[in-house]
Amino acid sequence: MRLRLQKFIAQAGICSRRAAEVLIKEGRVVINNGQIAQIGDSVDPSVDKVQVDGQHIGSLQEQYLIYHKPPKVMCSRGDTHGRHTLYDDLPSHLHHLFYAGRLDFLSEGLVVLTNDGHFKQQLTHPRFRIEKQYHVWVRGLQDPHSFREFARAGIRDGEDLLKAKRVSVISQQKGLLQLEIILEEGKYREIRRMIHAAGAKVVRLLRLRVGDLSLRGLKPARWRNFQADELNFVSRLNRDTSYKTQ
Repeated sequence: MRLRLQKFIAQAGICSRRAAEVLIKEGRVVINNGQIAQIGDSVDPSVDKVQVDGQHIGSLQEQYLIYHKPPKVMCSRGDTHGRHTLYDDLPSHLHHLFYAGRLDFLSEGLVVLTNDGHFKQQLTHPRFRIEKQYHVWVRGLQDPHSFREFARAGIRDGEDLLKAKRVSVISQQKGLLQLEIILEEGKYREIRRMIHAAGAKVVRLLRLRVGDLSLRGLKPARWRNFQADELNFVSRLNRDTSYKTQ
């Protein structure tokens, strides 16, 4: 598999893709037997040898992180309004990683970051039907039972059919209802749009799990590497293109 040179340098954790372009333009990147790299060059990481400032870049190392996004943090490289982004909570050597499935500004919980594009595609593509577990605090939902059936059957909003795999009531107190909602697709702001269609309002939305990946007590604004069983999930998903969480 061939990669654009600047992408390979970024995924190897040397610097951002933009900074890699600067290195290439400055003549500081060499391919194979002394060939000075040019913008537009591509490499096969399994065959080609790449050096930056005379240092050899080894084979691409795949990285997998779980980050606990707090509310009012952007899933974005940067924000035109100067709002806090998840990359502000990561050390600079991890800024080359990509998030696999964003959460909106007010939502919180599990976000996966990786440089494994194949895994990212499988984790987020709807045909793999990876379960996503949310706890949602709702105000103004008059009939939870009807909403449960409503959401499981599918709610039409514009061109989208918003549909939950499961909806269950966790607790109800003083007009505040806590729901557990399981999705298999995760369209744009899907849960918020479902709740709004039912005439209610989301007070808090927390993503706890994606497939076999969970927060496991990870505090807000903190991150960790995948653990052994989570790396096994990556392997199973990569082996079995029909993977579906049971």
